[in-house]
Amino acid sequence: MLNALREGLRERGYTEGQNFSIDVRWPKESFAKDAGAAADLVRSNVDVIIAWTTPAVVAAKKATSTIPIVMVGVSNPIEVGFINSLARPGGNITGVSNLASDLGAKLVELLNEVVPNAKRIGLVCNPANPGAMLQATGMEDAARALGMRVTREEANNPEEFRRAFERFNAEGVNGVVLVADPTIVGHAAVISDLAGAARLPTIFQRRENVEAGGLLSYGANLPGQIRQTAVYVDRILKGERPADLPVEQPTRFELVVNLKTAKALGLRVPPSLLARADDVIE
Repeated sequence: MLNALREGLRERGYTEGQNFSIDVRWPKESFAKDAGAAADLVRSNVDVIIAWTTPAVVAAKKATSTIPIVMVGVSNPIEVGFINSLARPGGNITGVSNLASDLGAKLVELLNEVVPNAKRIGLVCNPANPGAMLQATGMEDAARALGMRVTREEANNPEEFRRAFERFNAEGVNGVVLVADPTIVGHAAVISDLAGAARLPTIFQRRENVEAGGLLSYGANLPGQIRQTAVYVDRILKGERPADLPVEQPTRFELVVNLKTAKALGLRVPPSLLARADDVIE
């Protein structure tokens, strides 16, 4: 992800080590448990903070009300109180929204195309991510509208993912939707192994999970979004205020299908869905 940021900055005339540097802070477990990571970054007197996902923005917002914050991978920036509006954010936060809340119903519909007789789906979300929890509620509503029951599990680490898939197996789940969160990408291989062992089709918002063995993904391209944050960094460093920089929304979403995984699960991906796919892994 840092490489995408570096590329975006290079395109705007910045050279690392000459006219900019990147100071990275990762929490030990999560920002909820290690809020000091954001506070430490503020103490280092950076010019701009780039915060990936809702928990990171929450931590940065608590740590500073003056240093500009460029968010990325945040699904409900208005609902969770980061900005006043997309057009006029106000305050010290702007950036890129991934529209994840609006994508929830689409993920459920795509899973239903591959598993048309599904009666119950599993739903995994990170309880430490307020944006993910809001998404999960919308996904539950979409599933019920299609006549499916929902088994919801909260998880953000390998052991909790393992317990979630054990419950899905016990309750006869037919497919699993995993709500966008850094832990879903960070533990992509673990989740792929668990889903494969349980023989359960999965759908995500990030293609990285499909590349790791998941079945489907539908959402904005994450490296592309991070590259876009360089535009905000450039404008802020040249004197513009975050309060006046409209929050951007993705204009293109990519559908990725892993046919190797479909074959391993004994699933037939409908030709109509394959025809719409932006990328097919074989």
